[in-house]
Amino acid sequence: MRKLLIILTGTALVLMIGCGGSKRGQEGEQGQPAQSKQARSDKAPQTKEGMAGERRGSGRQEGGEIDVDKLDIPQQMRDAIKSGQIPPDKVREMLAQFQGGDARPVNVQTVGRNNLNSYLVLNGIVEPERMVEIYSRLSAYVKQIVREEGDIVKENDVIALLDDKEIRISYEQAKITLEQALLTRDEVQRDFTRSQELIKKELISEQEFQTSEAAFKKSQLEYENRLKDFSNLELQLSWTRIRALSEGYITERLIEVGDRVNANEQVYTIEDFKPLLIRVFVPTTDSTRLNVGMLSEVTTEVLKGNVFNGSVKLINPRIDTQTGTVKVTIEVYDESLKLKPGMFVEARIIIGMKENVLAVPRKAILYKQNKTYVFVKQGNTVSQREITIGLTEEDLVEITSGLNGGEVIVTVGVESLKDGDRIEVLQ
Repeated sequence: MRKLLIILTGTALVLMIGCGGSKRGQEGEQGQPAQSKQARSDKAPQTKEGMAGERRGSGRQEGGEIDVDKLDIPQQMRDAIKSGQIPPDKVREMLAQFQGGDARPVNVQTVGRNNLNSYLVLNGIVEPERMVEIYSRLSAYVKQIVREEGDIVKENDVIALLDDKEIRISYEQAKITLEQALLTRDEVQRDFTRSQELIKKELISEQEFQTSEAAFKKSQLEYENRLKDFSNLELQLSWTRIRALSEGYITERLIEVGDRVNANEQVYTIEDFKPLLIRVFVPTTDSTRLNVGMLSEVTTEVLKGNVFNGSVKLINPRIDTQTGTVKVTIEVYDESLKLKPGMFVEARIIIGMKENVLAVPRKAILYKQNKTYVFVKQGNTVSQREITIGLTEEDLVEITSGLNGGEVIVTVGVESLKDGDRIEVLQ
């Protein structure tokens, strides 16, 4: 367009010079002798056909005839050449100026249709569904490490052994004492049963019966006490086998063989990776568009090219008054086990979908004064056109108005273009 303005300006100057020359010629005629005027008057007057022929001939040069209709120039310039407004000696110069300018190198692409998703993009950190800390229940030395960090364990699997010598001795003694108490109780119970029969027949006194009954109750209590002691030692003996309390991966081991651990001291951490959770914080205005079960795509820079599928599991009903956000939990199942707790990820929740819509690359769009434009290829030039956009998915943008399918637009080099610029298509 800038070149066209230069050309039209040059045309105007030429016309002004031509008009000035005609006026000077008229003034010269007034100063000439009468015979000169008479000589000119003897010439045959020009017909309309002759004048038209001159105008048509103005598009010709000594170097050959120019087919104006085949030239890639604006219509205004084509009409000016045909009508003779541009002098013949200026035609080739102006054509060279217009057609010989620098063309802008660009890449182009035909406008097509795609299926687009609308995403809500959020960031978060991967967490396990459950993280269980394992504690020692008694004081003892570590005898053996059975399972290491990184091992997959099931609930109740033995993961470490504590030295059980002291407890086992007490356990065996308690077991013997319990057996003795059981024998004593059984013997006293038989005596008490016999006393019950004799008292009915009035063969023993009431005092003897009460004595027998008291002895039985005492033996019963003694047996129960010994049983509790035995059960307590049996439980402590089982505690020398440290077990997993849930299924998952051992992510931390805090003990070594020979260490003495105390009661209630943490010894292991187990995390469940199925599923993994991502907690994100959504602005209140966007949270109203979310529902439980919406699909999500999870990516991370650590694992480029991998997309992990998930869904919205929980939407907290409470709004954080300090941040104005709502906590949303995304659940992800990763059978490949590539996704790890602690990874920083990007979660894209799909909140809308449109099929078979016009779409162009985002890089093809030019933003000016709150409006959006693209450059449409028209021959060897481009035309700037205003458009309206809709959904955006990664590098594609939906076009709701301003473009038609099959039109060719500039995708690379839009920043340096202006309406009407000539282009050279590289790709």
